[in-house]
Parts: sequence; structure tokens; C-alpha cells
Amino acid sequence: MKIQKIIISVIACVALSQCKKDSEESYSNENIVIDNAQASLYFHTVFREAEDAWAFIHSKDYEKGVYTDPANTSAVYKTTSFTAESETKDSVFIEYHDWKPNHVTLTGRIIVVFDNDSSYRKDGKTANVILSGFSINGQNVAGESTMRYRKAANNNDQYTYTLLNGSAICEKGNSMPVLISCAIANAQYERVKGSKPLESEEDDDEGEEDDEDDVWAFSGTMSGMLHNDPNLKYTNTVTATPYMLNDETKNGRVHFTKDCRTASEGISQVRISGRPDIVYIYVCSYIYFESTTLHLK
Repeated sequence: MKIQKIIISVIACVALSQCKKDSEESYSNENIVIDNAQASLYFHTVFREAEDAWAFIHSKDYEKGVYTDPANTSAVYKTTSFTAESETKDSVFIEYHDWKPNHVTLTGRIIVVFDNDSSYRKDGKTANVILSGFSINGQNVAGESTMRYRKAANNNDQYTYTLLNGSAICEKGNSMPVLISCAIANAQYERVKGSKPLESEEDDDEGEEDDEDDVWAFSGTMSGMLHNDPNLKYTNTVTATPYMLNDETKNGRVHFTKDCRTASEGISQVRISGRPDIVYIYVCSYIYFESTTLHLK
């Protein structure tokens, strides 16, 4: 996987210089950071596209049909189809061909299955998300996830998110081996900026839509294996623990926006048995990382 650039801070350089170097070690800390950060971004992209599709069909009053994005061309397109799967479930099928919603290119299909009683933004309602022939930046992405809506006291949209075992990202190209497998149990997403809560939508005096970019805050643990190597079983944990960056206290949750190539802020800790912990900090277009435990406030 490729991230545009990785910057190692001065503090991180000192920490790395104090770590034991192993010339036989073929999988560097830098590659571990890149692969974990990109996997997090890829599966967040799927979450965001699925949540957007659920919201889009709700805005269409669940009217069945095929909706074509106005920006479609013959070579680059996205279509959203809504249909009834059964008496109790509805499905949205999102088809992509070289579609670029952010700094990534999507091809294939995302299927979102949910209760057919206008369930978007209803407390406790769940959508299942399934990938079919799906790729991001030419890398096959397989998996299934669930997103359960939770009504919050602050009226922000919140979801409990689970990425099921068997989810994985392959090396770039056809029939390539698995680069990283991923599973997430009961993580938390919160929309901390962007779409207005339902309670305020009808009270908008200006009658204008909120076109501000959504910002999603994530906390939870991703686990899996790198390159199908049992010696490279990992956990990647994001907590809400504050940390210091440039003398400023920041929330530890990872914040995803459409404008950032990775994430706008947040801190992750990767643990692999037999190796020093790797802690890395997102700063939108680059990442700081070090291979000793960062001192959290």
C-alpha cells in the first residue's frame, strides 16, 4: 500500500535510533505503519460510503429505483439502486467504476442491507454491509461489517461498528496474496462535524442544506495478520486518551475527513508479539511514528 508520504518527527527519530536493529528483519516498522494506516482508511471509506447510501435513500423517501450520480461519465461512474430484498429487509446496491470520492479510487459493489421501516438514524437499527468484487486503488478488498445506530445525548450520530473476521486487503493486482487481514469488534464512530442531527433538520430557519464536510471520530481495536504470517499477528488500538502534539492537547480518537489522505488527527498503537510497540500520530497528509510507547497524558 502507498501513502503519499510519511514524516518521522525528531522525537521519533531519537526513539528509533535507540531500538535494536535487525538486518534480517524484512518487514519494517514503516511498512507496518503504512499498511495499518491504509487498512484503517480503506475500511473507513467503506463505512462512509455505506452510511452515505443509507442516508441518500432515506432522503429519497425509500422510493425504489436506480439513481445515477450527476458527475457520471461513460468511463467513471457511480450508481445507487434501491430495492426490496424481502418483506422485512431493504437493500441499497452501490456500483462503482473508477469512482474517486476522496483520494482513493473505487471499483465494484457495496451492498447495504437494513430494516425496511425507514430505519435510518433510528436508535438500535442495524445495517449490514457486504463487499462484492470490490477494490480500492486496484487492491481487492473483501469483507462484511455491521453498523448499529445509537442515539446520543449530544444528538451527534453515533454507530457501533463491527468488521467481521475474514475481511482482508490484497496486494495490488489480480489474484494477489492477502496483504493484511482485519477484524474490528464493537468500535465506535461519532459524526463530530457535518450533517445536522435529525432534531434540527426541520428547524433550519434558512432552509439551507448543510454542505459542510462530515468528520467521523473513530475509537476501537483492529486486529489481524500481515502477509498471512503467524509471527505478524497485530492489534491496532485507537482510544480517546488525549495526547500532546506541538504543545497542544488533542483527543486520541482518529478523525477522518474527505480532505485528508490519511486522517486529520488521532493516535494509534500497533502491537506485534516480540516487537516494540509502534505508536503513530495522524496529521492529515502525513504521519509521525515511533517504536516506543508514546507518553500519553
